Amino acid sequence: MPEIVCGRIGCRFPIKSDRIICSLCSANFHPSCSNLTPEEFGKESNSGNWRCSKCPCSTYANSSNDASPKRVIADSIFPISYVTGNPNKLRETIAVLGNEYAQLIKQHDADLPEYQGSSPEEIAVLKCRHAANLVDGPVLIEDTCLAFDALKGLPGPYIKWFIKAVGPDGLNKMLEGFRDGMPGGDYASAICTFAYTSGRGPEAEVKVLQGITRGRIVKPRGKSGFGFDPCFEPLDSQGLTYAELGSEEKNRISHRFKAVEKLKVLLNELSETR
Repeated sequence: MPEIVCGRIGCRFPIKSDRIICSLCSANFHPSCSNLTPEEFGKESNSGNWRCSKCPCSTYANSSNDASPKRVIADSIFPISYVTGNPNKLRETIAVLGNEYAQLIKQHDADLPEYQGSSPEEIAVLKCRHAANLVDGPVLIEDTCLAFDALKGLPGPYIKWFIKAVGPDGLNKMLEGFRDGMPGGDYASAICTFAYTSGRGPEAEVKVLQGITRGRIVKPRGKSGFGFDPCFEPLDSQGLTYAELGSEEKNRISHRFKAVEKLKVLLNELSETR
């Protein structure tokens, strides 16, 4: 008897017991690959009307009592694997995209190689292609840079290792000698670069999206956030660091917010073309 293959992208385990069948494309799914709770699985298995997330027919609304038109998302580009070893990045991304994406974009826990390149965009493309080799399906990666004006762009893409080595206070001390010697000696750019590919073959196009927030490197303040948040003070934050703003305020002005807004447009465009 031939093996029954699971329809979820990336699942390589044959189905040997319980399964649910999509009423639209007739694909078979493990219970754990259907994104259904045990109660929902039992109900949907008996209804014969369940549709998988790959079929362009899923609807989302704020609540069942919402009388406004439901938003329709063509799910053939989902699920997307967000390849990162840092769950905070995905959390902030979903906070900006909206909760409807929480089941459509999932973290694939992996640390990607630290590539060298001439620009954040080039590095993001290299990381995205590497991620596509790890995941069977659409992938999304994010590369974060912190570029000091006084150091001609450093630490840049190596900011993660600088933070591990010296922490936010050490980043501030790196610029102590520049504050008096040059105007804007403590200025920096926080850069978030997303790269997306469908993951379907080595020639698949990589889409790159970027958000930049200008700010100053200061003595660490605040207790929220992560990474360099305590020592980065955006120019439009009324003198508060990312860590003092709190997540909601930060997500209105941050480099990641600006990049995610562009990502939202891309995902909508990709959905509409499927």
